[in-house]
Amino acid sequence: RKTKQVQGAPAKALYVNNINRQRLHCCFRTLYGKDDADLAHEDIMSPDLASISLPSDVDVSKFFSVATSVDLQHLDLSPSHISKLPELMEMPALTHVNLNYNHLGDVGVELLFRALVDAGSSIEHLAVASNDIGDEGAAIIGASLGSLPRLTSLELCDNFIQERGSIAIAEAIAGATPPEEDGEEAVASVPLPVLSVDLKGNRSRELGARRWAEVICHHPDLKFLNLAQNELGCLTKEIFLDLVCGAVASASLSVLDLQENFPKGGFGSSEMGPPPPEVIEELLAELPAGEYDPAEVRKGVFIRRHRGTTDKKGRQPQQGLAPGQRHSVHQHTPS
Repeated sequence: RKTKQVQGAPAKALYVNNINRQRLHCCFRTLYGKDDADLAHEDIMSPDLASISLPSDVDVSKFFSVATSVDLQHLDLSPSHISKLPELMEMPALTHVNLNYNHLGDVGVELLFRALVDAGSSIEHLAVASNDIGDEGAAIIGASLGSLPRLTSLELCDNFIQERGSIAIAEAIAGATPPEEDGEEAVASVPLPVLSVDLKGNRSRELGARRWAEVICHHPDLKFLNLAQNELGCLTKEIFLDLVCGAVASASLSVLDLQENFPKGGFGSSEMGPPPPEVIEELLAELPAGEYDPAEVRKGVFIRRHRGTTDKKGRQPQQGLAPGQRHSVHQHTPS
């Protein structure tokens, strides 16, 4: 019996993201009582049990005006459940919102973020994982970030955000002001003080990942970025290597999670897995000695244990690299 419990227990996590006390404010992890466990939905709520949902005429908007932390997960919340959010004039105490595993969609996300902005919210952490959010919702989130100056951690796992939505969020965090008209370029500004972004289980692919590589290379504050399961290695290894180079060059990034981004059966396969052996060997030969754990690198996880005394921080991710052009994490970042 003890053996079965060990085998069925949640896997030990490679890292714990406690930025803005995320674990403390997540009821699943608090109830489970294990801060270092990598929890899945099934570990808490058995798939054999009937789902818990609120009647469609129940509105939970008032919670946002009185609570410090609103944690309403796995309740099948839809836009109708937060339809009165625009009526709230202020949210004076609110710092943490966890609405993971609901059905807000792009419409619900627009209601939520516009209400937060209009109320002048001081929210610090917002989690809307697995909420059927697409590129439209991601664009709304990106456009709202500049008006939420204390929001420093954002969890958007397991949605339907593709290249356009991922780029919109990356550019907002980089401080790029969206163009007013099509065809115009974004205007550079001051990067937002965001510390943590979790986009695991979306579809940033190569185009979105390329923009993130540029962001992490220069962003002064970003400490955590999760682009696991984002199909960014389906066509080429180059963007994956760009992201790693950006992480090495970054003065702030501590964790870059790129797990399960390469086709397991080679290019064209739908099942995703870790980087191919040849990519791993190339990285291990060029990563700064002693800064990253080779066992984690083989999984596609880059956790900086310490920064070496060398000033070699990696080359700057570049656009338009010729096919097959060699990457080197030991070249200096252009000033």
